[in-house]
Amino acid sequence: MMKRSTNSRHRQKGMSSFGWIAVFGIFALLLIMFFKVFPMYYGNYQVKTALEYLATDERVDPKSKREIWESLQRRLYVNEVRSIKREHVTMTRKDGKTTVTVDYEVRDNFIGPLFIGGHFVQSIVIER
Repeated sequence: MMKRSTNSRHRQKGMSSFGWIAVFGIFALLLIMFFKVFPMYYGNYQVKTALEYLATDERVDPKSKREIWESLQRRLYVNEVRSIKREHVTMTRKDGKTTVTVDYEVRDNFIGPLFIGGHFVQSIVIER
């Protein structure tokens, strides 16, 4: 019977400290990205919800741009969306339908001189 000699230098011992640092760094970068991107998309969801509410609110006259803007502004304020200004909202009326479009851009600092951003467009048609 012949004994096999095993060389201890060639046995696997797990990840090195450099490997763990790399894994931790990648995980940290993904976590930072999530916490920077999520609020932008959540804000866009709030804008979409406000527009849907506007389309079903019978108290708002779809022919009045002022009433539409005031109702939308109140709803956005309640949802804590402060980045939408009047110049981001366009309203057009054609064939008895009012189309309200919110077109805006969000930017946030990412890491150092880098920024992360998104361009969002939400639209709703009021058929009254």
